[in-house]
Amino acid sequence: MIPRLNMRRVYLIARRDFLGYIKTWGFWISFLMPFVLFTVAFFAARLDINVDPVRYEAILDETGQHEIAIREYDKAQRPVLPIELPQGQMPGDKNIYVNPPADNIDELKAYLTGRKKFEVDGKPVQLSSLLHIYNEASGIKADYWSDNINNQRLKNVSSRYFRKIAEGAYLESGGLTSDGLNDARSDAIKVNAFDPGKTGDGGQAVTFIDRIPNLVSVCATMLLWLTIFSGAYMLLTSMLEEKLNKLLEMMLSTTRLSEIMIGKLIGVAALTITAMLPYIVLMLAGSVLFLASGVGAAVMQAITVKLIFFFILFLVLGYLFYGALFIAMGSLAESMQDAQTLTTPIMLVLSACVMVIPLSLNSPDSPLLTFATWFPLSAPFAAIARLHLDPPWWELLLSASFLFLMSLLVIWIAGRIFRFGVLSGAGVKGVTDWFKRVVLRRKA
Repeated sequence: MIPRLNMRRVYLIARRDFLGYIKTWGFWISFLMPFVLFTVAFFAARLDINVDPVRYEAILDETGQHEIAIREYDKAQRPVLPIELPQGQMPGDKNIYVNPPADNIDELKAYLTGRKKFEVDGKPVQLSSLLHIYNEASGIKADYWSDNINNQRLKNVSSRYFRKIAEGAYLESGGLTSDGLNDARSDAIKVNAFDPGKTGDGGQAVTFIDRIPNLVSVCATMLLWLTIFSGAYMLLTSMLEEKLNKLLEMMLSTTRLSEIMIGKLIGVAALTITAMLPYIVLMLAGSVLFLASGVGAAVMQAITVKLIFFFILFLVLGYLFYGALFIAMGSLAESMQDAQTLTTPIMLVLSACVMVIPLSLNSPDSPLLTFATWFPLSAPFAAIARLHLDPPWWELLLSASFLFLMSLLVIWIAGRIFRFGVLSGAGVKGVTDWFKRVVLRRKA
């Protein structure tokens, strides 16, 4: 039996929950943060901003064979910028090669630890790192010295350089050259991928553009999961706050339980969609900016009416399904600790549902993914993740219908728990006592 509802009271409760978050500074900070971060990242990329400190690196080459070669190798591995840099500085970073301020390793250790300084452009600076190349009876050795154990750029550069030298020496021992090896690699037989079901003027060869619909489905699934998760969690905290502050008791004097529950579902749903708008706008703006390229056009082409329709449908159904569960748990909780304990199983289920994303990338035709489409707990996410395979409408509608029926059942059960938790003031202990009394037939 459908409960009688006063839509004005439902609206007032929904508006209260929506405006209660919207009016806070924290919401607007989180709302605007994606745009701020995107702007900062955009200008940082345009201006080639590097936040690393300037590091002065030296090579003490006692063999006299490799210092210049390592510098040239390092320079060749880096992009060339259309600006002039100070002598010794590599383009694209703040690592500057300097001559060793001493000619033996013992004295150089003092410069590496900062006990001694040397001057660069009239300013005293510390030696950041040192590559020491020397001869031993077994051959040439190389040691890397630095008090910064996390940044080992010069060590990695020199390792790649010596590896290249060793490979070249090995090839020359057989009368071969590095250029010949590169030519052989370029002449190797390339295996091309084709899709027999692909149609169009571009032929049947598989390209990155062909994988765009799959990536769009994955992004939509992730957005759907984040929206449902954040919305359900806000329902939980809202319910717990009102129960602890005795606000529910005041609301029950003028409002039915069903109106409170439905009003909260609608209010937090509107709040969640509002909170997700920045990410949706940024994704669409990025697609429009790159519309002229093949990737942007493919993204816009992948956002079909079918994707939009089922995304909205499964968003509503998934939110009702999980939102009702979180409201029920919030009505039973007597503290945040209780809420965390009660919702842990639901959180684990929601986290497990994320596994459909890598499954859809690697094995979209997996029977497990098909099963997940029909399983209510994972249906919203699995159905969207499979949309790039263009499943028939009847299959998706049947899955949505089954989820709709399960959502009605969950809402009915959640309503009963909500009534039990709010009207009787019962909590976790009350549920435990009821289970012992009714199910286990134990006396209180």
